[in-house]
Amino acid sequence: MQNLLQFIRKNFHIFLFLILQGISLFALIRFNNYHQSVFFSTSSTVNGTILTQRKNIINYFSLQGENQRLKEENILLRTRGTENFIFFSSDTIDVYDSTKTLQYSYLPAKVIYNSIRKQKNYFTLDRGSLHGVEKGMGVISPLGVAGLVVDVSENFCVAMSILNTDFVLTPKINGQILYGNVNWNGKNDEVVQVTKISDHYDVRVGHEVTTTEYGHYFPRNIKIGNIKSVEKSKNGKYWDIDVELATNMSQLGEVYIIRNSFKKELNELEEGYRDDN
Repeated sequence: MQNLLQFIRKNFHIFLFLILQGISLFALIRFNNYHQSVFFSTSSTVNGTILTQRKNIINYFSLQGENQRLKEENILLRTRGTENFIFFSSDTIDVYDSTKTLQYSYLPAKVIYNSIRKQKNYFTLDRGSLHGVEKGMGVISPLGVAGLVVDVSENFCVAMSILNTDFVLTPKINGQILYGNVNWNGKNDEVVQVTKISDHYDVRVGHEVTTTEYGHYFPRNIKIGNIKSVEKSKNGKYWDIDVELATNMSQLGEVYIIRNSFKKELNELEEGYRDDN
């Protein structure tokens, strides 16, 4: 206490100056309309800046919850599409009855490792067998096809990237199944190739390339990309087609793993009949 009194006595003139300065500023603002408006305008700006920064900080820390909510909404919207259902119907002369069963469901996942510079690229996801992931499940980004699950542990899985020379998928072009293959030639990480499409078909730049249900990895009409270029092959029987990917594989982050409820049943039934190509 004695030290405090000594400090105040020593700095008395400074404290007196600050008190008188405060009284002067109060009187100036209180009894002068111009200075009063300037003061309130400045204080509003400062308060607004502080509140904006506070809101930005709150928004930053709430991004994780917002992202989770958006992923759940995306899953809900995806599962509403008719391509995710199998329709079972029973017809008689007098009665028609139809029910639908959900075939494809979606599990959100995060990419924790990704390669794009090799000939055989893979990426790792933070979901595994404990979350219901199995080999052979398709993986998509919010924009389109990304890859196929090839290995699974309890908490993680590895997917073969569409940028892998072993990746093969049957596509639709402009809404038609033309019995070709989606492959990657190992060159451009933004472009894949479609092969074995007969030159009898009308294939043009800009046509959309999407999935079929062949292989039971993906529901139909998931986007792969758009045709970037079309040329006659050297033997003149097929088109050489380059497709610009819908998914930016170098920026792969949030994805969805696709579960086909009927995949095991379909594979067992088709075993011995299905063409490996």
